[in-house]
Amino acid sequence: MPETSVSTLVLELFLKYEFWRDHHHMISPDYFEKESRKIYDTIVLSHQRYEHDLNLQELEALVISHNPMLTSAEKVSILDVIRQMNGSISPDVAKDVLRSAFREYIGQTIANLGLELMDGSAQDLSKVQELVERYQDGFQPDEVLVEVSVEWDDIFAVGADNYPWKWNLRALHDLCPGIGPGTLSTVFALVETGKSAFVVSTSFGPNSFITQGAKVMMICNEESAKRTMQRAAMAHSGLTIEEAYKNREQGKRRWDCVKDLATVRDAQDYPTMNAVEALVRKKKPDVLIIDQLDKMQVSGVFTRDDLRLGEVYRKARFMAKKHNLALIAVSQADASADGRTSLSFTQMANSKIGKAAEADVIIGIGKENTDNGIDNFLRYLHVSKNKLGGSHGRAIVKIAPQVSRYY
Repeated sequence: MPETSVSTLVLELFLKYEFWRDHHHMISPDYFEKESRKIYDTIVLSHQRYEHDLNLQELEALVISHNPMLTSAEKVSILDVIRQMNGSISPDVAKDVLRSAFREYIGQTIANLGLELMDGSAQDLSKVQELVERYQDGFQPDEVLVEVSVEWDDIFAVGADNYPWKWNLRALHDLCPGIGPGTLSTVFALVETGKSAFVVSTSFGPNSFITQGAKVMMICNEESAKRTMQRAAMAHSGLTIEEAYKNREQGKRRWDCVKDLATVRDAQDYPTMNAVEALVRKKKPDVLIIDQLDKMQVSGVFTRDDLRLGEVYRKARFMAKKHNLALIAVSQADASADGRTSLSFTQMANSKIGKAAEADVIIGIGKENTDNGIDNFLRYLHVSKNKLGGSHGRAIVKIAPQVSRYY
């Protein structure tokens, strides 16, 4: 694609940090080529590092410093593109320009994929599917308007705060009424504390989400999907692994009541958030658990891991709202959580504030260090963020790891 005034205009729009932050996901880096691609990469790296608007003088200096091997001819071409950026565009016009460039890029990409299918260089529709999964949200028509009623009876309608899936731990339920469509909850703890057991117990155990009628999907980054499915069946039936093999009919009778509502998959088969979203479209779960969300992949270039994690959690929140599901993210605590019984969201690992900012509810699972070093099986659930009603506070519970249940 030759350098065009449109690509130059898009680059100019992206000099504004807030505009880039809110809209950069709409355009692929592949939209830019040659000099424009070098400028685009520089803008992205600079925004991730400095988080403020760039002026043209700063952009020129940064492009040169980030590309020390440029020839004199390349420098002249790049500076020529930058010096075309001399206009001032209002935000509404800027969005229309970006939308037009976005659709141009998607249309051209789909056309090229069609040619590849026709000449045999592409053998399946996976590239087309990936493109649709990644970019379909950019085609929402302008005329689609979602209005919120101003009528008193609608504002205070019974059940307006729809959190149908209740926590099956009474002390936690007293702090948080439940979760529901469009909510993002984060559960975090140190290793060997019982993070996976917590989501297994609350999702598959007695009075859990699945027994309440929720379709539950779990994506497993920690243990294998097969092992997690075993733990789910053990939590539901109350049978240990040895008892499950010995009392097959008893376990089967209990599990058959809910098995059609359960979906458990390995993250290695769905390593990206886009792949998970494709599975969500197919299975349509009410509750989605990703253990651990931090390990999921998203597209983009990130100079720091906290920036990548912020985008992962932003994508998770967007997925929850878009697909009308309750998403539970499992995460890791940092070293400061060792021996603590009240974990605040500031103790989540590898994040400044990006992960915490996206969540509606954050539950830290604390575990005390005993004098003899033997686990007393007490766990402390600290709700340090709660936007769904209820309150902040701590619930003391007990874990039974042999059946993956919390009491």
